[in-house]
Amino acid sequence: MSNAKEIRAWLGDELAHAGPRRRAQLAKLAEHLHRAERHQHANALPVGSFQRQIARIHERKLVSEAMHLGFHPPEEELKELGLHLAGQSLGLSL
Repeated sequence: MSNAKEIRAWLGDELAHAGPRRRAQLAKLAEHLHRAERHQHANALPVGSFQRQIARIHERKLVSEAMHLGFHPPEEELKELGLHLAGQSLGLSL
C-alpha cells in the first residue's frame, strides 16, 4: 500500500490526543490498515489483471476512510500547492 506509512504515522499522532469516540474510529481504521498491509501491493500484481484492480479499489477505500477522519495524503497537498502556484502565476487568489 502506497500510503500505509503515512497513514500509520498520522494514526499514531491522532491516537495520542483522541477522545474515546475518536479513538474507536481510529482503532477501526488501524484494523483496516493492518488487514490491507497483509495483502499484496497493487503494483506487485499483473498489469490489467482483475486482482490488481481490486487491490487498487481497496487502497483507495482505505485512503478515503482515512481522509474522512482527517488524514491529508501527500499527493493531495501537492495538488493543492500546484493549484495555488498556478493561480498566483495567473494573478488569481485560489
